[in-house]
Amino acid sequence: MKSEKFFKWVWNVNGLILLMGLIIGAAIGYNFVAYLLKSDNHVQQQALNLAEDEKQQEKWKLGYPRKVEGSDFYFIPLESEKLDIEVKADVTVYNNFSGGYKYRPTRSKNILFLNDKTNHAKWLFKTTDQLIIEFGALSHYEEFDTRVYNEQKANAPKAVSYEVIKNDTNNDKLLDGKDKRTFALSKIDGSNYSEVISGYNRIVESNLNAEGNLFVVFTNNDEVYSMLVDLDTFEVISKSMLPKVGE
Repeated sequence: MKSEKFFKWVWNVNGLILLMGLIIGAAIGYNFVAYLLKSDNHVQQQALNLAEDEKQQEKWKLGYPRKVEGSDFYFIPLESEKLDIEVKADVTVYNNFSGGYKYRPTRSKNILFLNDKTNHAKWLFKTTDQLIIEFGALSHYEEFDTRVYNEQKANAPKAVSYEVIKNDTNNDKLLDGKDKRTFALSKIDGSNYSEVISGYNRIVESNLNAEGNLFVVFTNNDEVYSMLVDLDTFEVISKSMLPKVGE
């Protein structure tokens, strides 16, 4: 009977030791993972010398390269750590960063067009004084293609579209998502950059129609417009305000 109690006591002690070992191991593992994550988050990306910055206030990096399908071109955004552009150099913006509304899908200030055959590179703009919030190649998918979207084959793109903020339209000394935008087009090599719409609020829809023209729906203040753009000349074919209900 005494031996049975002894072995029961030993079993309880071993169980307690095992439990303590599991707790200590879990704590060590948690701290190790937290250390790795913290170290990874604090790795500073090397700043690139791709644009003039006399006051060393920018940390430039290249964004994700995009291959223009059916061409020899990549376009690579030049991105800044900043979420907007200060119109005046002495304006302080980031004393208290609680303004998540200033975030844009891209922080691009320029775009590099790079030919993978000739190795020729060209910047879209001559400066970094603009904020490019959206850009992409315009491709047309065949009508009545019943395959799933990612299996459909797009025709070679005819142009690249851009949404650019280049003017402080609300006079807050910043270029950001609260300013009005400019919609522009270029050839797939970045040439023939042409501004199509200036001073609008938002693009609702932008896509190629069956004829290969660009169909755009956009808002300006409380009005909604639609238009067609010839992608060979970048000229507006037609533009009209959408009718109100009952008209």
